[in-house]
Amino acid sequence: MPDGHVERIYLSDVEPNPVGPLAYAADLRSRVLLHVLLADALLVGDSQSLNNKYFRCLISPGEHDDGSGAPRLQRDAVLSDLAPLLREGRVRVAQRKGSTLLGIRDEHARRQVNNVPPRAYVSHLDALASAHAVPYDVAEVGEAFRGGVLSRIGAALDGATGPVRSALSDARQWVAEQPQLLHIELRSWIASYRSAGTRQQHTGVVLALQSLDDWAIDAYRGALPLVLGTGVARPREGRDLPARESRRLLTQDALPAALLDPFLLSRLPVDLVLETVAQPARNAMVQELARVRRGLPPDLPVLGEAVQEFSHWLRDAFERAFRPADGREWVHLRGVTRLMRFGLDEDPVTGRLGACLDVGTAVPDARHLSFAVTEGAGAPDPSAPARPDTAVDPRDRLVCR
Repeated sequence: MPDGHVERIYLSDVEPNPVGPLAYAADLRSRVLLHVLLADALLVGDSQSLNNKYFRCLISPGEHDDGSGAPRLQRDAVLSDLAPLLREGRVRVAQRKGSTLLGIRDEHARRQVNNVPPRAYVSHLDALASAHAVPYDVAEVGEAFRGGVLSRIGAALDGATGPVRSALSDARQWVAEQPQLLHIELRSWIASYRSAGTRQQHTGVVLALQSLDDWAIDAYRGALPLVLGTGVARPREGRDLPARESRRLLTQDALPAALLDPFLLSRLPVDLVLETVAQPARNAMVQELARVRRGLPPDLPVLGEAVQEFSHWLRDAFERAFRPADGREWVHLRGVTRLMRFGLDEDPVTGRLGACLDVGTAVPDARHLSFAVTEGAGAPDPSAPARPDTAVDPRDRLVCR
């Protein structure tokens, strides 16, 4: 895959604290392929490519245990065929400068990090990913993490009073003084602060310290893509797209919805994925959606035609892939009738754009994915109540800055 004008999108789902639950490797496979089909190249962190057990088993048959504990006969076998996506640069590993994947793995083993992979997997991954690795400065990422935590604390301090303000001020001072801010050490500080005295048991302080941990998780997720200047693919949290009062610029209804079916995506052979990403209609759609993410107006006729052509091409491709075996995938494809819709909206006040593909039913279908793109969508509002990650639907996808 040529590197000339590749737009890289960071996949947050492989983080150690992902937004929304991840139950099986097949769930991750469907999300990976959705974004591969609708973006130039996906980016994962080096630690995540090593220590995420679900990601590993999508790459290597030797890592086929998805960690669910369920008997093999109770779930579909996971396809471990995504190595070509790494080899061709459709999926890329962000790798810290001056380090090797094997060196990172051995350091993790020394520190007893969870889910450290076998050395054979690391060698396999390195052979696949080295040609398209994306270097980054680990010190810059560390400072971006610290800056993200401090900015969230600062925003929360604006409206804080009494013991809550005191706790947040102490947290800000401690974070600023650390030679290297580590999330695990921040959690230790939070635990120590909670047990230091009666004032720390104040309900507002307890909630503020819990929010501090949530802000740190969010800042950690965003640090690497911020340094690399990439977009981020993550679950949508309900407040990121232009409001319902926005002006509709483009609508496409009654489109074939195979693209948003997680079961079919989890079973789609990688050879067909590689054929799909070469389609002109797909590439035109990806290019116009990238303009939306950057806050630029897309070419509406080109985008509308590309969405139509690509969705119908995919329907035929899924039929070609699954008809010969006449298995569960074919039965599912023929037996589940869903239609997809595409909309492009503009906020009439700010001019902010948002595009969305979802299943065109009156009631949202939890079995299907959705895919949205928008400009911006920054960090959560520190003054808003924390929303448990388990309350976020991981199949409701958003690509933003």
